Amino acid sequence: MLSNVRVALVTGANKGIGFAIVRDLCRKFSGDVVLTARDEARGRAAVQQLQAEGLSPRFHLLDIDDLQSIRALRDFLLKEYGGLDVLVNNAGIAFRGQNHIPLPIKAEVTMKTNFFGTRDVCTELLPLVKPQGRCDQGPKRCCCWNDLAPPL
Repeated sequence: MLSNVRVALVTGANKGIGFAIVRDLCRKFSGDVVLTARDEARGRAAVQQLQAEGLSPRFHLLDIDDLQSIRALRDFLLKEYGGLDVLVNNAGIAFRGQNHIPLPIKAEVTMKTNFFGTRDVCTELLPLVKPQGRCDQGPKRCCCWNDLAPPL
């Protein structure tokens, strides 16, 4: 266990905003950065792209719609780091240009992932956040931070 090593984790990080967050964390965060993705090939490709830039993220498979996947990640974090320092909940889905899918189905699928999946990640991982840690609900959602600033 590397409990003295800080760790930041970004969900949904194989492309877009999540990928950019991982890149910046790799450059600025003093500790390990874990890139997660639900598709292993895409996640590993993203890690390889960052490694080609001289960065060193770690990869872990995570499907936020799958409680077993979330718990496997939780167990990995406990075993490897004894907890979590930074959690960025970026994973989510959006239907774009798929007008053939009925709105009620789009709504159900979107809520399952973007609300319930994120809730399940928080339920399993927030108890692991170390006292000095923080949680960011991502740029698509509101941010909630643990006690980072000194008391007033």
